[in-house]
Amino acid sequence: MIMQSGRAWKFAEILAKATDVFGSQEVAERWLETPAIGFDQRRPIDLLSTPAGVELVEDHLVRLDYGVYM
Repeated sequence: MIMQSGRAWKFAEILAKATDVFGSQEVAERWLETPAIGFDQRRPIDLLSTPAGVELVEDHLVRLDYGVYM
């Protein structure tokens, strides 16, 4: 139960960051559901099931926020 609530909290944090980066929750949700070149055509939301994936998505959002695309 604690792990699930931790994941829910982390998802909420990532959604909030993505909303901030993209300007709306709707666009952020669409981004999370869309396969991305930066993630080898995986959907960001699928990466959130592991700590390493969470870190990848968080780092990617930071880069997008600062205009650093890879």
